Amino acid sequence: MSEHPDDFTIEPSASGRLLCGGCSGNDRCRLGVEAREDPLRFDVICPRHWQGGPEVAHGGWIAAVFDDVLTMAVLRTERRLVTKSLAVSYQRPVPVEQCLAATASIDAHSGRNWTVSAVLALGRDGPTLATARAELRTRRADHYARHHAWLTSN
Repeated sequence: MSEHPDDFTIEPSASGRLLCGGCSGNDRCRLGVEAREDPLRFDVICPRHWQGGPEVAHGGWIAAVFDDVLTMAVLRTERRLVTKSLAVSYQRPVPVEQCLAATASIDAHSGRNWTVSAVLALGRDGPTLATARAELRTRRADHYARHHAWLTSN
């Protein structure tokens, strides 16, 4: 990776996976998300250590999975993304250590703005457990430099 933070982009890991900056060095998603051949479909298993209640996933894990999946849906087209907003609707408890499927869609794209949505289901054809919608942005060339300047001034 470049020494300048604004040069950062999500690039395929050693095995070719698109992973966030925190997971790419380990070549695996710590949230339990695995991309399929279709760039908008993902297999997911909630690890037991993300349990929020008896045998169910923590809501924060579900939100993090959606943030990852929604971003990955756009990463093949745009490698410099940030999340502007994320809304999650929890419809049923999400079980831990069971096969789940996430399906994303790119709903709109205009300039730097992307609107994406996703569904998390029990198995590939099971009932919907949660849904999400996000607004993503192609980040500006000085995004991280501006953040660092703001952080050091406060």
